[in-house]
Amino acid sequence: MLQTTGDLWDQIGKACAICITTNGFAKRNGEAVMGRGCAAQAKKRYLGIERNLGRTLIRRGNFPSQIWKDDTTSIISFPVKGESKKILQASDLESIVKHKRNDFKINDTDPGWALKAEPEIIEQSAQHLVLIADIGGLNNIYLPRPGCGWGELEWKTIYPILNNILDDRFTVITYKRRSFLRQHIRSYNE
Repeated sequence: MLQTTGDLWDQIGKACAICITTNGFAKRNGEAVMGRGCAAQAKKRYLGIERNLGRTLIRRGNFPSQIWKDDTTSIISFPVKGESKKILQASDLESIVKHKRNDFKINDTDPGWALKAEPEIIEQSAQHLVLIADIGGLNNIYLPRPGCGWGELEWKTIYPILNNILDDRFTVITYKRRSFLRQHIRSYNE
């Protein structure tokens, strides 16, 4: 597994595929919830991608799948969260992302989009992504640090999981907007 910094979307037309982190939740209208992070960015870029992902979730389950094609680059879902979870006790509330925790109480069912990312799902997604690459002959795939943004996991937890599964066909890209702005400002002032 390789690592770099930059913008995932700059890889469109360059990479065979990019992955967007997703959850396993489809709404009643059949659309997937794509409300945060690179999933929300994809929804803004590609009209109808939430319907494609929703259909894929309903038909195939919560597994990595090609859900769009932009230029020569496939857009692949990379699940980091499950479908839903019944909240049975107060400790179950800890599995919900901090900014949504107060929205739920005991005996509610938490939709998958409100859960924290799960290392086990990320591991399973990475294994399936390798199969997709093998079968499709893909050799230049980019993905963000899965689960490490709005999924509230730490990279030090996820790195060893991915590093044991992904080979050098895969590049994890870290978005460094602040450092980019500092560099741009510094070069402008010089």
